[in-house]
Amino acid sequence: MARRRMDVADLEIGMYVAELDRPWIDSPFLFQGFVVQTADELELLRETCRYVYVDDDRREEDAEDRTIRLSINMRPQANPERGGAEWRRIAMEERRAGFERELQRMHAVREHARGYVKNLMQDVRFGRAIDTDRARQVVTEMVDTITAQPDAALWLTQLKQAHEYTAQHSINVAVLSIAFAAHLGYGPEQLKLIGLGALLHDVGKMRIPPSILDKPGRLTAQEFEVIKRHPVEGYEIVKGTGDVPPQSLEIIRYHHERVSGRGYPDGLRGDQISTAVLLTAICDVYDAITSDRVYHHGIPADQGLNAMYQMAPSDFGRELVQEFIKCVGIYPVGSLVELGNGAIGVVMTRDPLNRLRPVVMLLRDSRGRDYLPRRFVSLAAQAELDHERDWTVRRVVDARQIGIDMHALAADELLSGGHQVVHI
Repeated sequence: MARRRMDVADLEIGMYVAELDRPWIDSPFLFQGFVVQTADELELLRETCRYVYVDDDRREEDAEDRTIRLSINMRPQANPERGGAEWRRIAMEERRAGFERELQRMHAVREHARGYVKNLMQDVRFGRAIDTDRARQVVTEMVDTITAQPDAALWLTQLKQAHEYTAQHSINVAVLSIAFAAHLGYGPEQLKLIGLGALLHDVGKMRIPPSILDKPGRLTAQEFEVIKRHPVEGYEIVKGTGDVPPQSLEIIRYHHERVSGRGYPDGLRGDQISTAVLLTAICDVYDAITSDRVYHHGIPADQGLNAMYQMAPSDFGRELVQEFIKCVGIYPVGSLVELGNGAIGVVMTRDPLNRLRPVVMLLRDSRGRDYLPRRFVSLAAQAELDHERDWTVRRVVDARQIGIDMHALAADELLSGGHQVVHI
C-alpha cells in the first residue's frame, strides 16, 4: 500500500484517504478509508483535519465508499452541545459493524491457516514433503487481512485453547509478526517473507518426541538439549524444499537467538541478529507466555508485556519491545478490563491518541448485570461526555476468575453473523 502524508489543503477529488491525523471515531466519517468524491467531502476533510494519509494505489469507488458518501451527506444536524455526542454514537455503531465484518473475514483466514498447519505437522512427523506453495497462499491472505484491520486480527490471537497450542501458536506468531512488522513500516513483500518464516518457525518441533515436547514437569538438561535442536531441524526441513527465501529461513533458524548472545542454536549477539528475526522472536515469546500449556497457565496480556519489557535489554533490545507495546496496545486488543466505574469490558481497538483509553465493548455494569445489547464505547470520548463516572481502565482481569467465556463471547457476539455457527 503506497501511503503518503498530505496536508488537507493539497487534497483533490478522486484521492483515496486511507488514514486521518486523528482516530476515525473522533471524525464525522463512518468508515476507515474512502475516495473523495465531492467538494463537500473535500471541505469537510479540511474542516476536520490538518493532514491525512492518501493511498495512491486506490482511486476507484466501491460500495463501501458510496455508503460513506451517503453517510456524510446525511450527517445529523444536532444542536452544538449534543451534536458531537450523537455523531460519536452513530459512528461507533458503524465502527462496530465494520469491526465485526473484519473479525469474520479474519476468522475465515485463520481457519484456512489452521487446516494448513495441522496438515503441515502431520507431513513433518511422517517425513513427507511440506507444501510451501500453500504456506505462501495462507500468508498472503494473512497480510491482506491484517494490514486492512490489524485490531481484528490481534483480537483473535487472544482466544486460545491449550489442547491446540502448537498449531494455534504458529498462527498467532505469524499474525503478531505481520502486524508488528507492518507497524514498523515494512512493505507488503517484506511482510510476506516475515509471515512465512513466522508461520513455519516451529516446524522442527514436530521432530521432538511428544514425551519431551509436552512434558508437564521440569525438563532435564538432556531433554532441554533436545528441545534446542528444533530451530536447526526446522531450518533443514524447510531449506530442503528449495523454494523458501533466505529471510524466511533466517527466522526459522534464529528465532531463539538473543542480543546478549545467550540464545541458541548459534549464540549470535547484537547486530548479528536481524530486526526481522528479533521482531518474530518477540511475538513468539509473547504468545507463549500468555498461552495455557500443559506445564503452565498463561499470564494476562498486560503482565506478558511487562515481562517482555523486563527481558528487553538482554533479549531483544528495549526500543523494539517498546514498539511492540505500541503495536498491541498498553491494554492489548482482546484484553478483559475493569473500568474505574466498576464496569467490565473487552478491548476491541486501540486509540492512538489515547493509549490509556482504548475502545471497549461493555459486557457488565458496575452491579454485575449484563449489557444487552452490548455496545462499543470510546473511553476517551465517553470521558468527555460523562464527567460523573470514571471511564479509565482500572486493571486487566482474568476472564476465568469472573466467569466470562471469551470463546463463547466471540462466537455469540462477533463471529456468528446472526445465523452462522462457528468454531473458534
